[in-house]
Amino acid sequence: MSRAPGEQRDADGRQRCSERDASAPRTADPRDALQERHQADECDEDAHRTHRTRTIATVVAVLAVALAAVLAAGPALAADTHGGGLSLGWAAVLGIVQGITEFLPISSDGHLALGQALLGIDPATAGHRFTITVHAGTLLAVVLVYRRDLVALTRAALQPTQASETRSLLVAMIVASAPLGLVLLPGVEESVIAMESQIRLVGLALWFTGLALFLGFRHDRLHGPVAPGRLPTPVQALLIGLAQVTAILPGVSRSGTTISAALLLGLDRAVAARFSFLISVIAVSGAVAKEGLAVAMEPATDAVLDPGPYLVGFATSFVVGVAALRGLLVLVGRGRVGGFIVYLAIVGAIAVAVG
Repeated sequence: MSRAPGEQRDADGRQRCSERDASAPRTADPRDALQERHQADECDEDAHRTHRTRTIATVVAVLAVALAAVLAAGPALAADTHGGGLSLGWAAVLGIVQGITEFLPISSDGHLALGQALLGIDPATAGHRFTITVHAGTLLAVVLVYRRDLVALTRAALQPTQASETRSLLVAMIVASAPLGLVLLPGVEESVIAMESQIRLVGLALWFTGLALFLGFRHDRLHGPVAPGRLPTPVQALLIGLAQVTAILPGVSRSGTTISAALLLGLDRAVAARFSFLISVIAVSGAVAKEGLAVAMEPATDAVLDPGPYLVGFATSFVVGVAALRGLLVLVGRGRVGGFIVYLAIVGAIAVAVG
C-alpha cells in the first residue's frame, strides 16, 4: 500500500535524522553541542525538543542545588548580619546567587550588590572581598567545563613558534585581556566599590546589559555570522576586550556584553560564547590574584577574619556555577535570551525606583 506524499516525506525525514544521529559522535560535553550548525531541515523540530529538555533539566538541577543549600543553612540564615558581618547561611545564599548569575547574562556583581545592600553588608569590607571569593568559585567552574581547551591553550603557550588554530585563539585571548589594564588606573577600583552601594546606578547598569543583549542577538538573527566558526581577529578581540572592561561596573554582565559584542562584530554564537568564557579565566584570575595579594600585604591586626562564610560562598558558587554554565551554553546556542532581557528590565526598574 503506497503512502501519501506527506507521510512519505515524514518517513524520509525520520530516516535522515536517524542516519545523522547514528553517524554523529556521542558526547555529553555541552561545548560540542554548541558547535553544531543549526540548519533548517526536517531534523530541527526534534533538535529543538532535545534542547528544551536539556535546558529544563539544567534549571531543575540548579534549583535543586539552591534549595538544598538553603535548607542546609537552616537557622544560620537568621544569624545577625549587622555591622558589615556575614553569616554562613547568607554566605551560602549569596554564593548560589553568584553561581547562577555569573554565567547567565544578568550580572552577578549587580545581584550581589543588591543582596549585600539588603543585608546591610559593607561593600568596603566584607562585601567586596566576599565578591572576589565567590568569583573564584565560578572561575573554577569555567576551568572544569573548558578544561580540554585550557590544556590545549597551555600546550600552545609552551610552543610559541608552532602555528595552529589554538595558538591563534591564545593570541586573541591575550589581546582581548589587554584592556583590563585600565582597571589598575588610580581611583577606578574605589569608584567601583562605591557604586556597589548605589542601588539606582546598579539598576541603570542592568538596563544597559539588557540593551546590549537585545542589540547583539537581534543583529545575529537579522544578519547571522560573517564567517561561521571563524575565530576573532586581533581587532575584533580588542573590541570584545573593551566591552569586557565595562563589566567591572556592578550591574553590567561580563558574559552578556562580551557575547553581544562578538555577535555585533559578526562572530557566530558558538565562537562568541566559547571566547567569552575563556577570556573570563584571565580576567577573574587576575582579580582574584590582585585581591589575594592585597590581603597578604595588609598589616597584621588583632582582628581575626572568619574564613567560614568565604569557604561556604566559594563552594556553593562553584557547584551551582557548573550547572548554570552548562545551561547557558544550550540557551546561547539557540539564541534564546528574550527572558533575560525582560528580567533585566524589571529588576533594573525596581532598583531605580527604590534606590
